Amino acid sequence: MNKIQQEMKLFHDKIEPILEKILEQYNKKNTKKTYNTITKPCKKLIQKCSYKSISDTSSLCSLAYWLYIYGDKEPALEICEVAHEVEFSFEFWGWNSGIQNIYGLEIRIARELLGENRRNNIPLNLLEYCFSKKVKKELRYPQVLREDKIADCSSRLLDTELLLALYNMIGLGETGLFTEINRN
Repeated sequence: MNKIQQEMKLFHDKIEPILEKILEQYNKKNTKKTYNTITKPCKKLIQKCSYKSISDTSSLCSLAYWLYIYGDKEPALEICEVAHEVEFSFEFWGWNSGIQNIYGLEIRIARELLGENRRNNIPLNLLEYCFSKKVKKELRYPQVLREDKIADCSSRLLDTELLLALYNMIGLGETGLFTEINRN
């Protein structure tokens, strides 16, 4: 087994017990909504969860946010904290991969649950990557909240658009990288 395979196995071994615990909890109160947002992603990620996969990191991010939405902040925080031990590849650090949103969610939950400021937990290389890509610093809330997209979307896609707006609001706002958002 090479180094990357060992790291991926270690990551999966750390995330699997968290996912099993979440699955056990949500199997008891399974509705169609929680099945699609919690149970199904947990089962998928238990089978395969690689930090080298944009699909897996996006699913992990989505799962953490849905747990937060449902008020299960502790397991959401556990998912976020697992990301600390992983050196994510830059090709998966695009603003759609979920990695920066996981850090933003961790900052929010740690402040709400523990009264901690974890803004310094954002890896320096993620910050450098964001600044090297000239990430927009002057985003305003209508852009972040995706108001125009939400207004134009079908009811079938509404949950997705609302979740993406929440990613933006927490993932971008809590990190402190977007000065205009933080000013407001």
